[in-house]
Amino acid sequence: MTKRNIIYTVMEKLKIESDDNDISSDLISSMIDSTRAMLVKQFYSEKGWNIPVEIKQEICLALTPVDNVNGASCFGSTSRSVESLPKGISLKGVDGGMLRVKTYDRKNIQLNIVPMERIPFVGQDQFTSGLLYCAIDIDRKIYFASGNRKLMGLEVVKVDGVYESPEDAFNMRCIEYGSTGNYNTRTNIEIVQPDNWDEEYPMELSMQDIVIETIMKSLLQTIALPADITNDSTNDRSGKRE
Repeated sequence: MTKRNIIYTVMEKLKIESDDNDISSDLISSMIDSTRAMLVKQFYSEKGWNIPVEIKQEICLALTPVDNVNGASCFGSTSRSVESLPKGISLKGVDGGMLRVKTYDRKNIQLNIVPMERIPFVGQDQFTSGLLYCAIDIDRKIYFASGNRKLMGLEVVKVDGVYESPEDAFNMRCIEYGSTGNYNTRTNIEIVQPDNWDEEYPMELSMQDIVIETIMKSLLQTIALPADITNDSTNDRSGKRE
């Protein structure tokens, strides 16, 4: 289902008419995201190794070289993502926003994820200098450091994750065009995107009914009034007629 389908289903189940309600589509949209995040955390926080592909999203991050990290020089080459990583759902104590990192041609990259404070000091010997290290800063920019020039020749990476806001991830999706394998960083070319509410929503089929029922119960408790039977755009749910 798309988010628009889910919103429509909730409104239909609540018998809310589009011209006679005080519950907006934006409110339901927000509730869908928060309910999904809660359920994903409940269902998969103890088995982060077995995340269904249906709830993952792939984003693209363009990289730019940097001379230092927080004022400290690093070994080899260091790059930083141009954009911030969307906030991920915490799964088993791990940031779900970066489950897997790939090159643009979809080759897996073996990453050593370390705290940001360690980035200037890793890879200092011959046995570790050829590895690729990665850290997420407080602004959620991703830093990559390696003594391997081949690894650090990357201009863009693909990141698989489970994100709190699927729409933020949709806005950072990888957009391929042409036949040369070029990529769009969303800053150098304007491409018309479909409405994110009409994209397949990243959620398992078995979770959709739970999300809809949870939102309905919450909204019914909030309304806590009889149905508006007059349908006169006055939001009068007293059930009384003059």
